[in-house]
Amino acid sequence: MFEVTRTGEDPADRRRWSRRLWKTNTKFRNPAPERVHSPITGFHHQAEVGEGRWLVLSGQFGIRPDGHVPEDAIEQLVLALENVRQNLLAADMRVHDVTKLTIYLVGDVDLERLRAELARWLDNHKPTVSILFVAGLVGPSFRVQLDVLAAAPHR
Repeated sequence: MFEVTRTGEDPADRRRWSRRLWKTNTKFRNPAPERVHSPITGFHHQAEVGEGRWLVLSGQFGIRPDGHVPEDAIEQLVLALENVRQNLLAADMRVHDVTKLTIYLVGDVDLERLRAELARWLDNHKPTVSILFVAGLVGPSFRVQLDVLAAAPHR
């Protein structure tokens, strides 16, 4: 069986420490390494997050509420970003709380349009971002998947 406390540690002590930790505010900063190239398209190389609430989203797809999946990858991206926004709102977070965004793409995608839509959605926020081209996703109609990590202060 997995032990949550160390030998000799009172579980009540851990709970008190945990409550103190979660009452603090999140600190988010982007230290810039001196000996690394400038981030591509203005994003940051890293996001350092202190204490706070973390939100980890399952992969989000460009699916409309009625279940329709458009053929165009950029349309799927816009829908997936909106699905992320709705998840953030449900967790009392916002786009500026996103610390890591991973974009998975299938096939030919207009990267100029992708960057424009992403910049519009981020609204000058600069989280860490990775863009990957993959052979396929969960089904043949899906061309875009987003993985997101977000952190926010306790509210």
